[in-house]
Amino acid sequence: MIKLLRYFPFLLLIGLICLFPTTSAVANEKSNTDKKKLDINLSPNDTLFDITNMKPGDWAPRTLTVTNSGNVDFDYHMQLRNNGDEMLFNELMMEIKSGNKELYSGKLSAFQGLPARFLDSGSNENLDITIRFPEHLGNEFQGKGAEFIFNFIAEAKDGTVVHVMTNGHVQGVMSPAAAGAGLSDVSTILLFGFLAITAGVITIIVFKFYRQLKLVDKTNNLEEI
Repeated sequence: MIKLLRYFPFLLLIGLICLFPTTSAVANEKSNTDKKKLDINLSPNDTLFDITNMKPGDWAPRTLTVTNSGNVDFDYHMQLRNNGDEMLFNELMMEIKSGNKELYSGKLSAFQGLPARFLDSGSNENLDITIRFPEHLGNEFQGKGAEFIFNFIAEAKDGTVVHVMTNGHVQGVMSPAAAGAGLSDVSTILLFGFLAITAGVITIIVFKFYRQLKLVDKTNNLEEI
């Protein structure tokens, strides 16, 4: 019994050494599980609007899904900035709704952002966004384009911030004159090509006819001699 008591401190030390890695691993696992992740995703995530040949009176509705894909609740803000020519951008109209609630209605260029909107971790919401090409816009807007970016900023309670973007592109319909310009250029090239070929053929025919006349004259001169 006395001998066993002598070895007890060593046995206790060995037990503590064996127990420590397990305790440390459990603590690290718990720490990783409790780690907070702030993340916001959009769908579609690259381009929300890609519209061509839009004319006065047309409108284009789209649905954008905003998702809190992290494990932290956040407030998010929606912002908009011009990324191209201002002429058409300053005239386009935009409407934003969440369900039956209207969040914005006015010019694209006048949009100052949405008030902060709350999303629980793992939840999402749909924003119905419509772009309108005003009916009163005249021919000067034909063929004009607008490029813009929607920027979404998520902010957690501790001040952590992440953001994500999606693009918008609107192209006005081309005027008949502008649309036909390319065809006119092609027609001109074809016409010049045809005239050049015709001129070449005529030149060859005249040259051959001239040579035949010279041969005939030469033959007649030989017979006279």
